[in-house]
Amino acid sequence: MDLLITNGTSSAKLSDKGIVTTDFDESTPSLSLNTKSFTGRNGKLNFGGNYSEKKLTYTGYMQANSQSDYEAKRNWLYQLLGSATPYYITPIYSDSGQYDFERPGQSTGNKLGQTGGTESNKRFLVTLDDTFAPEFSGSVNGKQNYKLSISFVTAVLPFGETKPKTATITSTIPYAGTVTASQLEVPFYILLTAKQTASAISLTIGSKTWTYSGTVASGDVFKIGGVYNLKNTLSINDNTNLEYFVLEPSISGTVAVTCSITATLEIHDYKELYL
Repeated sequence: MDLLITNGTSSAKLSDKGIVTTDFDESTPSLSLNTKSFTGRNGKLNFGGNYSEKKLTYTGYMQANSQSDYEAKRNWLYQLLGSATPYYITPIYSDSGQYDFERPGQSTGNKLGQTGGTESNKRFLVTLDDTFAPEFSGSVNGKQNYKLSISFVTAVLPFGETKPKTATITSTIPYAGTVTASQLEVPFYILLTAKQTASAISLTIGSKTWTYSGTVASGDVFKIGGVYNLKNTLSINDNTNLEYFVLEPSISGTVAVTCSITATLEIHDYKELYL
């Protein structure tokens, strides 16, 4: 088990400094419901709600050869995790056993943590939720051991996110997320290249339908971004119904797509979101 920290184009694992990860966990995002009660009416009306933030907790151990080594590793850790600019954290898991039980003297040498591992398919854009400091927990074989207990909170979306994806669309878009991804929150866009002439376009993705009322020539390229609509790089907002798309979870793990004209369809920079 490990934790990958990605800030811009640079990445580092906590294991790079010999830190052993023992636990990483996440909460469900906090939910604010929009409800209203009326005098003379039992119960309340539910108008939906919004997710606010997700909290994540990390536990691990840092080992230092000396006091100066401890300070160097602590400074590295503070620089890595104490940034005011949000950064991504990605848990790395291993299916091999983390704890092995044996009789005293059965084998020799020390084994800390797990080797290898696979990055989780989701990551979190976070900042620290609170201050933290390594807690001295003892000395083993002349080395100082420090326990790390770190709390994170999501900085923008209160969900786990996959890395941005691009796919060619046939009749469906693969979506394995567990919560809706909207173009207003995840700025993905649809690239539509017309293969015929037409006087209008209707494009339906899931429960949303985008329409364009205007001439279409074969080879025209439409970029549909939710808050903007381009035809051959020129704005056509006034000729559309200003609709935006959402990708909704389903049992099949796909979102249906239909288009009124023959065209090549691509979806760019979309993410699967997880509660």
